[in-house]
Amino acid sequence: MIKKILTRVMLAFALSFSSLSFAGKLEQNMDTLAKNFKIFNKAENQSDALKALDHMQAAALDAKQLKLKNHDANAPSSDALYGQLLAEIDKTRTLVQAGQLDQAKVAGKKIAAVKDRGHAVYNQH
Repeated sequence: MIKKILTRVMLAFALSFSSLSFAGKLEQNMDTLAKNFKIFNKAENQSDALKALDHMQAAALDAKQLKLKNHDANAPSSDALYGQLLAEIDKTRTLVQAGQLDQAKVAGKKIAAVKDRGHAVYNQH
């Protein structure tokens, strides 16, 4: 009997720890994305802009591994939103690489729009 109780307590602890780890990893990725979006918008040269975009892309790819549950059947899946986010980062990168930093910053606003749409769908408390 004590073994069963102990096993259940350990299982509950393990599950709660894994969900905390999941939330922490997602929050860290979103913080990295937000921080580097600000850095990108303040960038004055191609190198700094590309570095910020690289960090945003890495955070989005890492976050994409975490499957988010949504209670609204009409809302886009987390995979679809991450796909849109990565596509916007790639479009912005192309502009930066072409030496069009000012245009890239204007186009980069779409990155924020996708991120905000994702928060509206998945960050409901």
